[in-house]
Amino acid sequence: MLATAIRDSVELGLLLLAACVIVGPLVAERLRVPGLVGLIAVGAALGPSALRWLRPEGFVATIGVAGLLYLMFLAGIELDLRTFAANRNSAIGFGLLTFFIPFALSVAVATWYLDLGPAAAALVGAMWASHTVVAYPEAKAAGLDRSRAVGVAVAATIITDVLALVVLALAASKAPGTAAEGAAVGHHAPLPLWAGIPVLAITCLALLPRLTHWVFAHLLHSRTQRFAWLLASLAGGGVIALAGGIEGLVGAFLAGIGVNRSVPTDSPLMEHTEFIGNAILIPAFLVSVGLSIDPAALIEPATLGRAAVFVAVVVVGKIAAAALAGRVFHFTSAEVAIMAALTIGQAAATLAIAKVGVASGLFNQEMLDAAVVTVVVSVLITSFGTRLAGRHLDLTEGEVEPLGRRVLALAPETTAAEPFARVLAAIAEVDGGLVTPFIAQAPAPPGGADGNVEQETRLEVFTDALTRCGLDAHATIRFGNSTADATVSLAHDLNSTLVVLPLHGGSSRLDVSGDTTLDAVAAGVPVPSAAVRVLPAEVHRVVVLTGAARSTGRRGDLALVLDIVARLAPALSAPVVVFHDRDDPPPALGDAEFRPYAPRSGEVLDELRQDDLLVVPAHVVTDTRSIGSARLRRHLSDVSLIIVGAPGRLRTSRSHGRPLLGAVGQRVATGQSATAPPRAASR
Repeated sequence: MLATAIRDSVELGLLLLAACVIVGPLVAERLRVPGLVGLIAVGAALGPSALRWLRPEGFVATIGVAGLLYLMFLAGIELDLRTFAANRNSAIGFGLLTFFIPFALSVAVATWYLDLGPAAAALVGAMWASHTVVAYPEAKAAGLDRSRAVGVAVAATIITDVLALVVLALAASKAPGTAAEGAAVGHHAPLPLWAGIPVLAITCLALLPRLTHWVFAHLLHSRTQRFAWLLASLAGGGVIALAGGIEGLVGAFLAGIGVNRSVPTDSPLMEHTEFIGNAILIPAFLVSVGLSIDPAALIEPATLGRAAVFVAVVVVGKIAAAALAGRVFHFTSAEVAIMAALTIGQAAATLAIAKVGVASGLFNQEMLDAAVVTVVVSVLITSFGTRLAGRHLDLTEGEVEPLGRRVLALAPETTAAEPFARVLAAIAEVDGGLVTPFIAQAPAPPGGADGNVEQETRLEVFTDALTRCGLDAHATIRFGNSTADATVSLAHDLNSTLVVLPLHGGSSRLDVSGDTTLDAVAAGVPVPSAAVRVLPAEVHRVVVLTGAARSTGRRGDLALVLDIVARLAPALSAPVVVFHDRDDPPPALGDAEFRPYAPRSGEVLDELRQDDLLVVPAHVVTDTRSIGSARLRRHLSDVSLIIVGAPGRLRTSRSHGRPLLGAVGQRVATGQSATAPPRAASR
């Protein structure tokens, strides 16, 4: 009696699940096979076909259903939407090819070789037409993620996954049974399928992103609360999907896409989200797959024969799609090889579709067994194939990471925290990026403990301001011999894509190795940098000065300015006015108003208003040598200002230390008030 109670208890189920999560990957690592294979294997060993310690309908299986939903939700969150947008045409084209070619082959095989009906054959097609870039971590570690071909292969995942889940929704609605755990499908749902699909898409892809941003900005500021919102989004997407006669995992996947931009890839919130899934929920799903498998059946000739056919369909279909895409979009043979190698991989998403097929009555157990063997073989092929193809890939023209992916920002004065945070949020949110606020402290600060407390207060206020903008900010304190040293080392450690320092008023200069802090930081980081001073007043107009941008370096500065302005203007709901060199054609920038002017003349200064945000490339600072500092101070003292420079190009002082921007561009994050009286510059 006691033994029966223990065997059916939640406590024993949790203990065995934890043992599986620990032992499975360890065994797989020793055998040099993927970890998911080890989890499935220990599940099969403990299941009803072997030791009988776990039951397919017990605690682990229930957690496995949640893990299946979480798996698809996490897949939606982790999709790189910006990479997809940057390679839109080729990603869509390749995504359609790498879906429909294997899909057609799979449906043909399922119809004529396996003698399946239309719904089951379509589900087989969905299994092998989608792909999981299992080898992407290896490719990224080798630096291959800088290749356009790798970006296209990863972006195509969006197309294949969405189409596969649409097929799953249609096929499951025709299923004779019900989905896993009694989920309603087809005619049992409150909404017809033709209404359920658009309702689900609109809710998850249009309403959920806006609602999540608003909730993060105005209501939920702690990571615990935000994680709870993510779980609610997952469950909500699943419930809406079920109401429309669609599998819940389709809703979970679309909900993941919906909250994608609110969960930056490198943020602590993403780390927590991935941790919960990878630690228990997704392994529970893989173990539950193993519970449904008879280990002896995996080596039966019929299972191996069916798996061999599936492997051939995947390999032939994915290679054919990559080759055709290469001809259409002019990829090299090495790029075609890496695209094919990455997309051959099949993993847990394929097993999810297979398990739903078994639960809904479309598949028999033999199909799931063959799918497990196929997944194992495809993982090995994609892993070794990616390594081999990567050796021949030319990375001389790698893609530059987006500007807002990882922004490092020195905390400004407390009075400037809110407007400063709004600017950074506008820059980072476009890329789903992460803003890291920080302060720099010396091991023995001259100001003593009070100086540290003041800086930490600045950091806390700034972090709160970023959080209220909807960002997931992770504050950092970096110790160093100087602000510049600390900033440069932190930028390297975080692999930052943009470094932002606040500008303060005053005419004195902070010496760092004979240069200002801003100049030293810009010279020490290999990424673009910006100096920002945003006044509390509302911005009604964004003004750009192009300067005389005739050299390559100056054109690089201007390109960065235009990128930032394209991000700021919609966020601030402000029109853009571009003053361009009258001897050069105006740059391309949406609906901006263009006005010619003579650089170095100072004539634009009279056009500036107090509610303007002036955004200038670094070379415009150099051009101000011909303009008197008193005139600059008079016109720029009440104007918000952003100075942007390509790596190593942002400077606000002459080589001998005299200021170029007078009161505006001198001191950087020293803590002195913008209205403090000027002090003599040290030489």
